Amino acid sequence: MARVRLSVLGITRSAIAVVDRNGFDGLSLTAVATDLEVGPSALYSHIEGLEGLRCLVATAATRNLTEAVRDAALGTAGAEALTSMGLAYRRFFLERPGQFATILRAPAEGDAELASANAALLSVFVLVFRAMGLDENEARLAARSTRSALHGFLVLEHHSGTHDAHDAEYRYLLETLQRGLVGG
Repeated sequence: MARVRLSVLGITRSAIAVVDRNGFDGLSLTAVATDLEVGPSALYSHIEGLEGLRCLVATAATRNLTEAVRDAALGTAGAEALTSMGLAYRRFFLERPGQFATILRAPAEGDAELASANAALLSVFVLVFRAMGLDENEARLAARSTRSALHGFLVLEHHSGTHDAHDAEYRYLLETLQRGLVGG
């Protein structure tokens, strides 16, 4: 058996693959080690156990969601940007439910990476609302409210287990947010 060269990035990528296949509850040191073809003890020189692995996955998943939302907003403005971002948020949820389950994980004390990833996600929303003419404080409030509404809807949708039945309701939520937040 060839010796595998491990890195935090490689472990994180493997953990994301495990979460995408098995869900967040399926994340374990054994699952990642099996995916990397090493023993679980080999991971400990790179991560701080299962909790450290969960933090790495939460940070990577939040960055992946940020990228999807940011990319959706590019080339759009106003209500169209909000709709594009909202649809990208839901697409991420539907296509990567394991990663999505990690998104609301609170950063541990001193976890600057996850805090930074969360701030970057919020900043995408803030930038869109600033471009709509809201001042910094209003844009930040609108961004938090929007993210809370989208995420809350998707968590409830996840627990209902009937994703297709919620398309119209999600569109209605996006329209309601547009009317309430940007006067659309």
